[in-house]
Amino acid sequence: MKQKKGYKKTLPTGQVKEPTVAYNATPNKSISIFTSFEEAEEDNYEWLASLTGEQHLQNAHELMKRIFAEDLKKHPTTGTKLIIGR
Repeated sequence: MKQKKGYKKTLPTGQVKEPTVAYNATPNKSISIFTSFEEAEEDNYEWLASLTGEQHLQNAHELMKRIFAEDLKKHPTTGTKLIIGR
């Protein structure tokens, strides 16, 4: 069977195969289970509040690059500069 690109070749028994490209290189990922939507939303807001302004801008820039990936492939010089305000 041909191995799909982005999948690990060998996994210990009982682990789920997931594409490695779906995650950033950050090894500190974890799963949290909440008892309500409000509790999950509060945790998300606390996490957002803990980020610096620079981290917010980096996250926004990465999101824009993912959203406009096709346009950036067609026009590679577009998106090389991030201009905020004028």
